[in-house]
Amino acid sequence: MLSVVVNPLNPNVLYAGATGGGFYKSTDGGATFSRLTQGLSRYNISTIAINPSFATVLYAGTYGDHIYRSVDGARSWMLLSDGLSDNVGTQAINALVMDPQAPEVLYAGTNHGVYKSADGGGQWKAVNMGIGNRFAIALAMDPLESRILIAGTNQGIYRTQDAAATWRLVDQETRSWAVNVLVFSGRNLLYAGTDRGVFVLDFSRRPVTWRSGNDGLRSLFVSALVADVEQPDRLYAGNNDGVHITTDGARSWRLLPGAPGAVTSLAMDTRRAALFVGTTSGLYKGENRGARWTQITLPHE
Repeated sequence: MLSVVVNPLNPNVLYAGATGGGFYKSTDGGATFSRLTQGLSRYNISTIAINPSFATVLYAGTYGDHIYRSVDGARSWMLLSDGLSDNVGTQAINALVMDPQAPEVLYAGTNHGVYKSADGGGQWKAVNMGIGNRFAIALAMDPLESRILIAGTNQGIYRTQDAAATWRLVDQETRSWAVNVLVFSGRNLLYAGTDRGVFVLDFSRRPVTWRSGNDGLRSLFVSALVADVEQPDRLYAGNNDGVHITTDGARSWRLLPGAPGAVTSLAMDTRRAALFVGTTSGLYKGENRGARWTQITLPHE
């Protein structure tokens, strides 16, 4: 299970993307799922983005076959490829983010840098000035200013303040990090899950400051992060060992008992304090912030 998201407007609705083109939807808070793949290829579903204004519009990125859009809540899909790299065999869509104030504006992190669409995915163009042709693995948008984005790559963290017209390396030290996931918590703090653990970047300072936050992590390869919007210092990190929690802004972590291992994605239904965890062996739900875990049964073809 490569990706899982909760609809921000209706937490009863969840979407999950799997290997082999599997795409699943729940309308009852994760109790049951339907398989919805009309129009999708069999490439792995790597990332999902939901339109914050019209939740029936969503996008799915794949490893190897560009981007798909649905306008009917995932019942059917249309391939979007105009302007994306022609290197289909190596084109991985690693991340998708959408401007909440202008949902027709999307950004895609790919194995050929960052691409931008200004028309809801109809046409794309590369926006890599300053970032080059690096693997753009993770993207995060400033929660208050959509022209500011952060890109996590296989060689560092980059920032744009002009809607991806130009990018600048945040700090030279980040070049040694392969970044898997980026999460803002609060206005200025950005958490980066990398192959060297979690790093916390403070964008309220000039220059940007950063610190390591790995105390208690058993494995430093962090593949997934999610922040609890009700408590900015409380986050969850997923790695091969399972799901870890911090309540002090990544100064210390502890492993949640009973959590599944080999984590690939994390999402949270804050209203119900429920975690949803995608792993290499399936999808799991952790109720009461991970106090009790159950595996979710997904329908077969």
